[in-house]
Amino acid sequence: MKEFRFTNEHSSTDVANIVDVLRQPRLWIPTEKDYPNYTNWLDKTEDRIVSGDKRAMAAYMGKKAVGTVIYQRDPTQPTSLEIRNISVSPDARGRYIGGFLLRNAEIEAAQNDFLGVEQYVIDTKVDNGEMIAFLQTHGYSIQAIADLYGLGTGPDAVMSKPVIRM
Repeated sequence: MKEFRFTNEHSSTDVANIVDVLRQPRLWIPTEKDYPNYTNWLDKTEDRIVSGDKRAMAAYMGKKAVGTVIYQRDPTQPTSLEIRNISVSPDARGRYIGGFLLRNAEIEAAQNDFLGVEQYVIDTKVDNGEMIAFLQTHGYSIQAIADLYGLGTGPDAVMSKPVIRM
């Protein structure tokens, strides 16, 4: 039986392993044609996690990174936490890793690390029904449909959920 570990503290080697999860086949991600600048985004994301501008909540199965949620304070709306990516390796499917990572990123945002955050925001392609259903299961609702990136790749569903502090 494999041991699981979840953390948001990473060495630079850990960050490289997390980004490798994002480079490989993973659940809930449409085709590369839907995100034509994805490789460039990954390169920037690795640097931004190391610098602390973005955060990564990661899941490890043994020593292998198998899932991550990438998030940051929205630079244009400081009261929003942007969930930038949710990915889980297919070999970790069915273990509720995505939901656990998402909930822990939300908890972190609701506590001291992101003071002033009032909502969580994420977008996904409208035709990514699995991701929309996953997010709805976790309390998110569609707020808008728009072509957010202007790349001609089809409409995006902008989903959000209010922060509930305990």
